[in-house]
Amino acid sequence: MPKVKYDNWKAITYAKNYCGKKQNSCGVYLEGENKSDCAHFIAHALAAGGIVIKDPNTTLCPHGLAVRNTVIVDELRKLAGQFENVKEVGLIDGIVGDVGFLDHLKPYHAFMVCEPFGLGEPTDAPKVYAHATSRCCERMDTSWKHWFSTMFRLEDG
Repeated sequence: MPKVKYDNWKAITYAKNYCGKKQNSCGVYLEGENKSDCAHFIAHALAAGGIVIKDPNTTLCPHGLAVRNTVIVDELRKLAGQFENVKEVGLIDGIVGDVGFLDHLKPYHAFMVCEPFGLGEPTDAPKVYAHATSRCCERMDTSWKHWFSTMFRLEDG
């Protein structure tokens, strides 16, 4: 299979630069009124790396990027079927740059792993970059494993 053009370091750098800020490169941060910025933040990080995931059903992002986790998960699954450098990896040892989603009836929270982690220790949780539940290379709550949905590994291409 071919590889999709992607620079993991650029995606990680975006996440690192914007994780502690209530803003994105488009100037919009979504919060309140049933809005959350976690998917929007991850969409911008992926776009910085070269994978642009748009959502034609919203105008919330001036760049047209996805603001819903379901849109990002669906698109990453499509890309995983087409390109060898995009893989759905599930609940395994995470590495820097993996993009994960928590789920309660549908994907509801997105994050990017910022340090490798192993699941051997029951109280271990990954350190992540995230918006909404703002994290800047900080550990998630250990209950994340109960709500874990999926993770994608995006390698350079």
